[in-house]
Amino acid sequence: MEIKIIDRDGAKIIALSGDIDIYTSPEVRKQLLRMVDQRISVIMVDLTDVAYIDSSGIATFVEGLKGMMSYSGRLKFFGMPERVKEIFNFSKLDKVFDMYGSMEDALKN
Repeated sequence: MEIKIIDRDGAKIIALSGDIDIYTSPEVRKQLLRMVDQRISVIMVDLTDVAYIDSSGIATFVEGLKGMMSYSGRLKFFGMPERVKEIFNFSKLDKVFDMYGSMEDALKN
């Protein structure tokens, strides 16, 4: 698992690669909640290079979204591989999260 934080057009991007699972989600959670604590208005998550996500990874993003709702922040996902998208769809979280095909689409909306 690799985590990169990128500033782009007023948004913070968390670029992830590898698996997001019980072993790696605590570090993702730490980075995400640090941004939530700073009240970053737009946090985008690049999942282009994520091969797998389990329930602990999903729970991390739900927690981040809940924290951002307290200050009307937006959590956006982009570049989601089909295999990862299926997990969000199966759990009906595709209706909860803002999901985009590309970084450009996420930045525009």
